[in-house]
Amino acid sequence: MPSTAGFIEALRVEIKQELRDEILAELKPDIERLLYANVFDFAGACRYLKVSDSTLRRMVKDGEIPFIRNRTLIHFRQIALDKWLEEKEQCTGIM
Repeated sequence: MPSTAGFIEALRVEIKQELRDEILAELKPDIERLLYANVFDFAGACRYLKVSDSTLRRMVKDGEIPFIRNRTLIHFRQIALDKWLEEKEQCTGIM
């Protein structure tokens, strides 16, 4: 006959695995969306950068910001925007 401690441990392991599976199943769509949503359209880039449409258009026109042109469409890679933001970030301590 198994001990109470062994039974409790087996039950704990089973519950832990079931919770892990349930949480993963719930989070999987969000994880996949975040993994593959790293290319913004124009409106998405405006939201991400918190700038107006006209400001972003000017930045593209002036070559100030990295972008990808696909025929008439313009896209922005999040990793390139993040790098661009890091380069623009100023650490002067002046408020």
